[in-house]
Amino acid sequence: MSDGDQKVLRAIIQTLEGPQWEVNRVKEWDITIDISRAADRFVLDIANAGGNYTDLFDFGDKVSLFAELLAGGGRENILSGYIDDLDESYAPGQGNILRIDGRDNGVFVLENDAKPTTHKTITLKDMATGILKEFDIPFVYKGPTIKINSKQIRIGQNGWDTIEEHALENDLRLYRIDGKVYLGKFEPATDVQYTFADNPQDAKEIPYLSLRRKKSGSSRKREVWAYGTGKAKPLVKITDKSLPEAFKRRMVVSGSKTRADTEKAAKERMARNKIGTNEIELKVRGTRVIRPGRWATIIRRWGPRGYTVKWVIASVRYACSVSGGETTTIICRPIEEVLG
Repeated sequence: MSDGDQKVLRAIIQTLEGPQWEVNRVKEWDITIDISRAADRFVLDIANAGGNYTDLFDFGDKVSLFAELLAGGGRENILSGYIDDLDESYAPGQGNILRIDGRDNGVFVLENDAKPTTHKTITLKDMATGILKEFDIPFVYKGPTIKINSKQIRIGQNGWDTIEEHALENDLRLYRIDGKVYLGKFEPATDVQYTFADNPQDAKEIPYLSLRRKKSGSSRKREVWAYGTGKAKPLVKITDKSLPEAFKRRMVVSGSKTRADTEKAAKERMARNKIGTNEIELKVRGTRVIRPGRWATIIRRWGPRGYTVKWVIASVRYACSVSGGETTTIICRPIEEVLG
């Protein structure tokens, strides 16, 4: 990316009363978009010299963030969300700074508890649709017809956790791409693919500043045992055959009255244990719009241990600080470990 293509962050804030302002004095920011999260978070530090922003903005106001060329034009949307908190700080001689902390529209699923009810029989698709439709969140169901018998939504249980619990039990995944919620087998979006390289050979290869590769086995378990609670007390054992037998790690969890439900509990726990055990972190210069949920080819050419892998982008973090400048950090994982 040449200096002429360098992009900077812009923000438009629309108040609950209707008026909106374009804010060009964003000094520092930290924005993370993650396909596994119910709500993506952003933090903005705005130069607030006259203190006027403090009175203009309030929690609940809508924030739209986008990247724009330094010379103007070429706008690309990054994230839209809502203000959770505002924090104004002032120091004589340094002026005012207004910190805005917020989340995207997934906040509605987290901060609105699901309506307490008991369903004698309901499908997973219908339950998820009912929860997400209330907040006009786009939803795509890509799984089989799954009936949930006698489902009780308890007081204080939020909608995302309610859906995810049953998704993992049935070997399905709950994830978000471009603000849309998907429930089913994970499939990367195919509209764009990225290639990152330490020594780019053509214009399609994006140069990275640094690469960090991590393998974590602390949360991996080769076996998950689930003990049922009914009279028969069924015992279900799930084995992760991708791990060698010599990797002796076991987790024991509580199951349910039936063998089928006990097996679902074991599968849910096994899936959560797999998330993020293999990971590559790339750091790219500047504010470069990268969309999570897409394929990324990662090339390391220099050094004696060069390699090429094709993994999935799990999250993207846009950051700017006085000490570190503007950077875009990309987390990639193997497709089978993106969501467990």
